[in-house]
Formats: sequence, C-alpha cells, structure tokens
Amino acid sequence: MKRFLAFLGVFFVVLFIGYLQPIFFPAEKVQQEADHGSAMSSHTALPYEEISTSGYAVYIGKKVSEFVTDFGEPLEKQKNGMGYELWLYGEKDADYLELNVVDEKISTIKAFNNSKEVAPFSIGMQLSDVSELMTIYSNFAFTYKENNYNIELMEEDMNYRPLIAFDNKTFAILFFNHGTGKLSAVTYLNKEALLTLMPYQLIEGEVIPFSTNQQAASFDAVKSNQVIRTINLLRVKEGLPTYHVNTESQKNAQKLFETLAKNQKNILSSERAETWQFSKEQMTASALFTLTNDEYQKLLKVGQLDKKKATGMFIEPVYDPTITVLSWFSDSLYHSRFAHEENENIGVAFSKASMLVLLQETEKEISQTEESE
Repeated sequence: MKRFLAFLGVFFVVLFIGYLQPIFFPAEKVQQEADHGSAMSSHTALPYEEISTSGYAVYIGKKVSEFVTDFGEPLEKQKNGMGYELWLYGEKDADYLELNVVDEKISTIKAFNNSKEVAPFSIGMQLSDVSELMTIYSNFAFTYKENNYNIELMEEDMNYRPLIAFDNKTFAILFFNHGTGKLSAVTYLNKEALLTLMPYQLIEGEVIPFSTNQQAASFDAVKSNQVIRTINLLRVKEGLPTYHVNTESQKNAQKLFETLAKNQKNILSSERAETWQFSKEQMTASALFTLTNDEYQKLLKVGQLDKKKATGMFIEPVYDPTITVLSWFSDSLYHSRFAHEENENIGVAFSKASMLVLLQETEKEISQTEESE
C-alpha cells in the first residue's frame, strides 16, 4: 500500500510539472527562431545559380572599343534622349544586333542574330530546350551600389521572359514569342539596365528612374522607324506578313497622338488621367501607363478613324523601344494586337518618352469591306 501511494505521489508530481511547464516557461525563444527562419526562407527563396559567362555576355560592362575590335564598326549610331547611344549592326534581319552604350561602355546588347555569340542559346529554340540546359529560377536577390534588390518572376515571365544570371554578375532576358513559343531575341544587360527596365516584379528595392535629356517636343522619325523595323522583324519570325509603311499611316499615328493629348477628358476617366500624370512624374518602369483596348477605341473615335478597322498601342514612358516591343510580343494580351494575318499599314508616333502605334487595314482591304456592306 505504501508503494502504491508513493507511486501515485510521483505520478502526480510528474504530471503537475509537465502540465504547468509550458505555462510558466513558454518556448518563446524557440518560436522566435522558427518565425525568423520562416521569414528568411520567404525572403531569399531558392538561391539562383549563375552560368558561365560566354558570348555577348562577356562584353557587358566592357569598353565599346573592345566590341569594335572584334566585330567592327556599327552601321549606324543614334543619339538617344534616355542617356545612352544606340549602335546598330547587321544590314540583314538575320544579322541584326543592337548595343546600348553609356559613357563608352556597353550596358545592353540585344541579339536577334543566331551567331555563335548567343550560345548556349539559339534563336528559334523552345523553352523546353533551355530547361534541359539550365534551371529557370523565379527569384533573384542581389546587391547594387550597397542596396539590396529582390526580383520575382511570375509564371508567364518564366515561360516567355525568363531571366538568366552569368557569373560575371550580368544577366540575360530571353524573349519568347507568345504566338510560336520560340526564342525571338536574347537581351544581355548589366544590373543598372535591369533595374531601369525592370520587366518583372520588384519585391525589395526601388527601380532606377529614366535619365532623360531629350527636350524636343517634335516627333522622332528615327525612333519611329526603329520601332517599325523591330515589329516587322518579329512578324517575319512568326511567319506573318510585314506591315506596310506610308505617309498617311504615319500622319494618322501622329494625329492620334495629338488627339490624346488634347482630349484626355473624352478618353480617360479622372482616375486614369491621374494615373497617367503620376506616370509622367515618376518616369520609371514601375509606373508605366498604357491605354486599355477600350480607351484606344475611344481615341480612334475621337480622332475620326473609327470607320477603318484599327488597333494599336500607347505607352509611356519608354526607355528602350526595342525591349518594349519584345515585351509586347512575349505577352499574351498585347501579342494578339500584332497577330493579324492580314496585310495592314503601320504608323508609329514617338515623342520624348511616349510612343503610339497605329495598325490599320490596307486601303484595298478597306474598299473591299465597304463594297461588301
């Protein structure tokens, strides 16, 4: 009996201590460490891997004279109001190449050509081909000028605009055409250019504002022609006919551009007008303003172009017109506006950091449509 009572006494003491210990001695420190670990895991996600630097990636950040030594002088050099000079290579579309040069150094290379310098990538390859060569990552955390940045790619980004990191601390954006799923171009760029363009979601850090020094308010014919060439180049890659360019289509685009500036109240709601004004003040990739399809249709009506079947785009601010066009063709929403198989005219109005693209049926098709009615 005494042993039984002793056993009960010990049992209740152990039970008492075991029950009350969490109350008087909570595992606060352990929980805090667990919470901290969870936050760190969420912040850093999976660390991305850098692939060996090769091809055009070697020249990013180098003096442009080194590129000239290896590839010769460009066909053309264009002054740019965004703080960089645009160098163009390749008379034929198959050889086409663009360089952004800042202070005699290369910040960006946009390769449409299928030379050995694009390896391990190749123009026309599928995303699955890239996945066999390397892992496609969704998060990229790095430092630039002692500031921390964290970039996150959405599902469509990973499928049509994946980001690749090289071990020389530069990057490449692979632009896949949304219609064919094939690689259209490879854009090599340094951290500053990436943070300025920022086609992805930035979850830590701030984008770099556009550096503008272009004061002229007139239309920029050089940039307009450059945009048209890029769009037509991508159309050819997709097996579609090129757009026709004529004086009337250019005038219509410029007319719409001016109509938008003078008739905001008839086209935009007060809220959307405020959004556009905010975009003008910010001048960053995180504050892009683009007309919706409904707003563009209102613009066509106010500009008295609604009888001719037309569509197009308006976007502001534009830092790099070529990369803007590549982004359109890799996006499911915008690509559809350039996917028509019919012959059409194109007009592009470019002024300062604003760009309007107008696509219209050719006169022959319009007359046939009117006769059928």
